[in-house]
Amino acid sequence: MRTFKMIRNADESGVSGTGHVLDGVLWHTGQVTVCWNTPTPSLGTYASFDDFKTLHIDSHPTNGTEVVWND
Repeated sequence: MRTFKMIRNADESGVSGTGHVLDGVLWHTGQVTVCWNTPTPSLGTYASFDDFKTLHIDSHPTNGTEVVWND
């Protein structure tokens, strides 16, 4: 398992805010679980890191999102 955090430099949707917005785990199965670090925290599970990335990073290119792996 690998853990990571996601940092947003901007928030075009106005929902999650900026800075350290979530913590995530990439499981040995390839699935990803994330916990949003927002005023209303929630959990999400995705079939793969690519699925997560498509929804929360690639679809918001102006956010300047960074993924930092905790190796």
